[in-house]
Amino acid sequence: MEDVVLVVGVGACEDAPVEEVLGLVRDAVREAGLAESAVAELATVDVKGAEPGIVGAAARLGVPVVTYTAAELSDVTVPNP
Repeated sequence: MEDVVLVVGVGACEDAPVEEVLGLVRDAVREAGLAESAVAELATVDVKGAEPGIVGAAARLGVPVVTYTAAELSDVTVPNP
């Protein structure tokens, strides 16, 4: 079986604590039945790319933050359960 590589899309309120963002990412990965090591990057809209909670969570996970413009993100199809 191939290794799963996961890009986690993250949004956060201004000044969201690192622990809160990190906890939510970890919860989402666990609920998907995946290992935290599957996370390859955190993705967010460009205006949120420097938010301390997002940057700190990525650092704790050892992955980069990758940003996209709102226009780029509007073209992405996202499954809604």
